[in-house]
Amino acid sequence: MTLFTGDDHAAVSRAVREAAEKAEAEGKKAGIIDFNGDAETAAHLFFKELRKLDSEKADVIFAAGIREEGIGIAVMNRMRNAADGNIVSVK
Repeated sequence: MTLFTGDDHAAVSRAVREAAEKAEAEGKKAGIIDFNGDAETAAHLFFKELRKLDSEKADVIFAAGIREEGIGIAVMNRMRNAADGNIVSVK
């Protein structure tokens, strides 16, 4: 999984979609995880979405990070661990 982070969620979402489009143009099956910046939803559904994309045999997964405040701190910790160092900072 590649995690995209940044202060502007719209820019992060756009970068995720562009990365997925590029991967698909290269013949890969791309999965996207984007909770529109909603930390509560991400807390409840992140692993479910990750497992779903894995079961669908996605070749690559691109995820949009969320703001690191409140529950978002724990969610981003989980997302970083899943990304295993594959993190792109979007300016």
